[in-house]
Amino acid sequence: MDKISKSLGLRIRSLRLSRELSQDALAERAGMSVKHLGKIERGTVNASVQCLTDIAEALGLPLRDILETEHERSREELLAELVAALPQLPLRDMRIVYRLVNILAGR
Repeated sequence: MDKISKSLGLRIRSLRLSRELSQDALAERAGMSVKHLGKIERGTVNASVQCLTDIAEALGLPLRDILETEHERSREELLAELVAALPQLPLRDMRIVYRLVNILAGR
């Protein structure tokens, strides 16, 4: 299946696990079969807007939170985007980013 379906599936799985829900529990809340939810989470089917809306409601989230998959990109993709974005920043903002990275890295 395509990259979007896989990324969306990973996002749904991540949100489900963060709420300590089993696939059975989420599928029941969303009114769908466990088999179909599993296919959505694996990215092997294109989920309809209605299915995504049902999943979002079952998770207690707005649909836009389900569709936000930018953070699911690989480490290499994120690093490349950060490296490309940094030269565009004003020096003041670059210093802020530098401090944040040091804090997160424990330095």
